[in-house]
Amino acid sequence: MELKKRLIKHGIAAVTIVILGIIIEMCVFNRSAFAHKNYKITYYEKDENTDGFADRKLEDDRAAILVTDAKYIKKMHIEFDAKDDFRYKIKMVVKNRFNRKNDKTVEDKYYSDLTEANLNINACTEKIKIIYPSNVSVRSITIENEKNINSIRLFFIFFSLGLMYTFFTCRRLVTQRIEYAFLMIALCMGSIMVVSLPESFRSWDEQIHFNRAYMYSYGETVSYTEAAWRLKTLDVPEIDTVEDRKAVRGMLDEEEESGKIVKEVEKDNSFITYAGRAYFLQTLALWLVRATNMDFTTGLMIARYLNLIQYIFWMFLAVKYAKHGKRILTIIGLLPTSLFIAASFSYDAYVTGLVTFGFVMIVNEFTDAEEKINWKRILAGVCTVTIGSFAKAVYIPLLLFLCFLPKEKFLDKKQKWMFRISIVIVFLVMMSTFVLPAVTNAASGVESGGDKRGGDTSVTRQLNSVMSHPVEYTELLIGTVIKTAPEYFLGKNSRTFFAYLGGDKGVLFYLSLIITLFVAFTEGSMEHHLPIKRGLKIALACVVFCVICLIWTALYLDFTPVGLNKINGVQPRYYIPLMFPVVLLIENARIKCERISEFRYNQLVLMSCFIVLAGMIYQYILVPCCL
Repeated sequence: MELKKRLIKHGIAAVTIVILGIIIEMCVFNRSAFAHKNYKITYYEKDENTDGFADRKLEDDRAAILVTDAKYIKKMHIEFDAKDDFRYKIKMVVKNRFNRKNDKTVEDKYYSDLTEANLNINACTEKIKIIYPSNVSVRSITIENEKNINSIRLFFIFFSLGLMYTFFTCRRLVTQRIEYAFLMIALCMGSIMVVSLPESFRSWDEQIHFNRAYMYSYGETVSYTEAAWRLKTLDVPEIDTVEDRKAVRGMLDEEEESGKIVKEVEKDNSFITYAGRAYFLQTLALWLVRATNMDFTTGLMIARYLNLIQYIFWMFLAVKYAKHGKRILTIIGLLPTSLFIAASFSYDAYVTGLVTFGFVMIVNEFTDAEEKINWKRILAGVCTVTIGSFAKAVYIPLLLFLCFLPKEKFLDKKQKWMFRISIVIVFLVMMSTFVLPAVTNAASGVESGGDKRGGDTSVTRQLNSVMSHPVEYTELLIGTVIKTAPEYFLGKNSRTFFAYLGGDKGVLFYLSLIITLFVAFTEGSMEHHLPIKRGLKIALACVVFCVICLIWTALYLDFTPVGLNKINGVQPRYYIPLMFPVVLLIENARIKCERISEFRYNQLVLMSCFIVLAGMIYQYILVPCCL
């Protein structure tokens, strides 16, 4: 009977959310069509018998001038006659809500591969001047203020309302099953990200990651279609409206369907490197596109989605099985930057998910200090950290924390030392995969490594430079690590930043920062135990510092010009897998939240994460790319 009541209650809530979402979409986001005249008008160049726009010479450019009766313009579509891409601008005299006139200028880029230029105007105006190069002509200008239900935005509203309802009504989910609350936010908001992100890659080095996955999806010969070559060479038009997005998707699908091969590349061998196995799911999706004749852009979306699912899976397990730190892991897993990387072509999400889960398994051994070693848990921790480090071996020192397990965990001294030696061997083998080749080449004088994009970079020569100036490099390394640590762990670039789409250092950033620090200092009082004592914290700090030094050194060797007195290439996102270990260093049980229940505490965490994530997605993905 109780179950039936709950089902009826949630069913009524679901129907209410759908109705409320549609009302919000129509009355809030389409209010201009209700408040002003609903229309769509196309103008051509005027002559003696027809009205339209006037084409005039304007210094070295030309201008299309359109004068109409004052009306609210939601969108504008311009059809140019041009063979090349070019930038143009629109000058308007607009009226604000107080009926005061102001000048407004909008700049945009026209892509010859698309049929027309589309802009969001959202202003009341009566005079429009479009300024463009003199070798270009305007065929038509369309202005509109029509009702339009945006499906992506509508689902964003549904998911947002549904999540808020869940966190305020489902007490058991929030308190006892926070990992499922994490799963709900990550799946809902991550799915919106995947379907909203443009095909013109906007994440870090996304074209490189796509190209690797694309190459792995072939055997000995890689055949690049027009669409694939566009993505590899970043030759896809950048979009800023939903109409542009549809046009770009149609262009890529049409080019892929034509079957034209623009380039073929012979691979040295079909072996997938250990680092390359991070792309397995993305590679599978791209292969599936060809095998099933699926739309090319749908295949891109599936590849991104599988990468997202992979990340969510490992972070879900980390939160679920963590005996300490479930809330801070939830916050780290739901950082906008973390989820954005997971929703793009990348192996960083693969590394973060596996390394975080593995380290959680390691920490769990310290929370059960009085129990003997759980070999299944140890195996899970060692394997996942190792596999995650195949792509980025700099994180492998995290395994060394196991060498500090208390002696009570072992049957005798022999078992303790055999265990420690085994961990050190795994560590040394993994380190040798990228240290040994570099040292060997440096010793033999063989030129290797460096930034393939150019510049005076060389792993061999840089390593020789470091070995010749050990003191100077140590000073550079330590100084750089200390100087950048606050920004890289707490700054916007590691939490509220979407690469080339931009980032937030306002309310959303500070909310993310405050909730992170709040939980880092108070979660210890909400648990029955702390995971590590003071002596172990010193050991953990040394391990974390070792990882950080390896990150900076790897980038100094590979991406920094030889002998330069700075280190290039290190980005704050590389610190995300280290956030959980660092929080363990600073947390304590002294700051107590005695007046707040576990339900309210978890609710605060989840709602803060959701608000930051939803705000970032709407402001930096939906508005510029899908509306």
